[in-house]
Amino acid sequence: MRSPPLLALALATSFGLTACGVDPASTTAADAGAVAAPAAETGAFPATIEHKFGSTEVTSAPKRVVTVGLTEQDALLALGVVPVGVTRWFGEAEGAIFPWATDALAAAGGELPEVLDSTNGIEVEKVAALDPDLIIAINSGMTEQEYALLSKVAPTVASADEVDYTSSWQDITELVGTAVGKPAEAEQLIDDVEGQLEAAAAEHPEFEDAQAAVVTPYEGLFVYGEEDSRGQMLDELGFEFPGALVDPETDAFGWSLSAERTSDLADLDAVVWLDYEAADAGMKKLFESTPAHRQGRWFDISDANGGAYYVAQSMVTPLSIPYVLERYVPQLAAAVDGDPKTEVQVVKD
Repeated sequence: MRSPPLLALALATSFGLTACGVDPASTTAADAGAVAAPAAETGAFPATIEHKFGSTEVTSAPKRVVTVGLTEQDALLALGVVPVGVTRWFGEAEGAIFPWATDALAAAGGELPEVLDSTNGIEVEKVAALDPDLIIAINSGMTEQEYALLSKVAPTVASADEVDYTSSWQDITELVGTAVGKPAEAEQLIDDVEGQLEAAAAEHPEFEDAQAAVVTPYEGLFVYGEEDSRGQMLDELGFEFPGALVDPETDAFGWSLSAERTSDLADLDAVVWLDYEAADAGMKKLFESTPAHRQGRWFDISDANGGAYYVAQSMVTPLSIPYVLERYVPQLAAAVDGDPKTEVQVVKD
């Protein structure tokens, strides 16, 4: 069975770092020419950033930033900083820069970054070869061992949250802004995007307190929790997370319930499936017997249909959110309108 989108964040990656450290002096830096550091805000440096592994001090505006997490490159680009290296987690896009971020890349006048791979964990030696002066690893699931290795290469910013992959897009943007000397600009960016979410919620009062969840087939029924970015977006649009799906035994970003629990989706006002076609026949039969299915209170976002939208729905960033809202809000509105005849439009882009 296929793993759910970005479940690799916590389940499908196996960090296999060698026990030895990385000597930056023994690596060859990527020759990307002179990189001018974007102007920092007055008084932004030195900046001390607290995170789960301690604290990191950044003394001046970085010129060569490498990201090893899923979403941090978007926050950088939104702030006018072009990373020299990014990490591909899933999806296909040149330079791992997706459609919602290409305008920001062009506006910053930067070249496409070198792309690292996340399949076997953080590629520490390749990170070092890019000669970074800042490494951002907030949304990466980085281990303490990896942090120790990367910190020998350059100042490294980890997640401020103890549980991996639960940092909100706001917190990620704020940490990135502090690290590159643009904390006020980051706050303004957050305010602007939150305004778009608030406007969408205001235009759809029917979302208020309606119950909705994002789920996918993985080891039964996998539920993205309230602390996951997908669950957070539903919350910001006014939806309520269904208590029936809560797993009190975990504080992770999501959890698997038995396939039989698919019937717990029966009374939700909106069920957002990621890759419904990956469900087995038994799970589909259970779901298709529920009022939620019969009354059209659901829709599927799949890689086959959605393309970039499928990726964007999981990569929740200040750049992807406007892109998602344009597509997601009409789908949610059609799902919760109470009319079984209303078809939810399939997004294909």
